[in-house]
Amino acid sequence: MTQQLIDEVKQFKKKAEQNRQMHFSISRRANFLNKTLHAMVLIGSSATAILTFAEYSTFIPWFPLLKDDDYKLFIGLVAGGVFIISILEEYFRLGEKAVSHGTIAKQLTSFIRSASVIEALEEISKEDVEKLDNDYSRIHENAPTIPDRVFIKEKQRLMIKIDISKKLESTPHMSTLFYRMKMKFKQFSGYVDSVRDE
Repeated sequence: MTQQLIDEVKQFKKKAEQNRQMHFSISRRANFLNKTLHAMVLIGSSATAILTFAEYSTFIPWFPLLKDDDYKLFIGLVAGGVFIISILEEYFRLGEKAVSHGTIAKQLTSFIRSASVIEALEEISKEDVEKLDNDYSRIHENAPTIPDRVFIKEKQRLMIKIDISKKLESTPHMSTLFYRMKMKFKQFSGYVDSVRDE
């Protein structure tokens, strides 16, 4: 019975680690995109303001064929591009997405620590496992959804990390970069073989 409870705790930890990795990945990507769009809006707005108040004749030495109408059209296109990017930034709400996924990932980190403490106990009770189950369910009730594409990619990444950890136990001075490349090659060759079989 005790071994079964230990296995359940380990299973909770494994699931939580997978989900934590996925939420952190989504959070990082959304945060990067949010900052990139925001920087584009700031730079584009600054460029539009500078171009609006500058005379087109200032740019004639660099662009000898520049006409006043072309200059105004260019300013309009830049302003329109900035407006579209700012609409996209507001529509996708990438900042909120990054924060929500980051919060869930941090909650899962706390959950993993709690599970590790319970796993280290000499005797694990059924109540401890039920508490973990309730905590895990509560975290996922509030969690945003993870797209299937991200789920599969992050699960593969986690399996590679686990495999590398096992290899490092037997060969501690192994190059992890070389081993990752070897694993990617195996995945690619497995994919090519599966395509050939079809």
